[in-house]
Formats: sequence, C-alpha cells, structure tokens
Amino acid sequence: MSFWDRLRVDRKLKEKIKEAFEKRVELRVRARLAENRLSPEDFSEEELAIIYEDERLKLMDELKSKGLLALLAALGISLF
Repeated sequence: MSFWDRLRVDRKLKEKIKEAFEKRVELRVRARLAENRLSPEDFSEEELAIIYEDERLKLMDELKSKGLLALLAALGISLF
C-alpha cells in the first residue's frame, strides 16, 4: 500500500495534496539545477526522470517524518 493510499482523507483532498506535492518537486528540481547552473536541456529525459524521482523521495522522507497537518502546511494547503 502506497503512502497516498494510507492517507485517510477524501479523494478530492488527496488529489490536491498530490498536485501540491508535484509542484513542490518541480520547484526543488529547478532549484537543484539552478544551484549547479544547469538547465533541463543539459539532460536526457531519463536523467531528468532520475533527478525528479530523487527529489520526490527526498521530499517524501521529509514529509513522512511529520504529521498530516505539517504535510498540508508544507504543501500550502489549508483545510479552512
């Protein structure tokens, strides 16, 4: 069972979380490339996929160590 399946929230909120998560991954990848003065064109699709997956895993590990409310706050999602 994946992390997303174990979240006990409604489907709409899960989709919102996944969307925000992917946006955060995108920002992290851009920052990682900018730090090294690189652009996405410098990499093959396979290499970019590896970089994205690495950032997803890093972010997932960070968020797993926190609770659901911290997860939502980190992704900029409000319940109210």
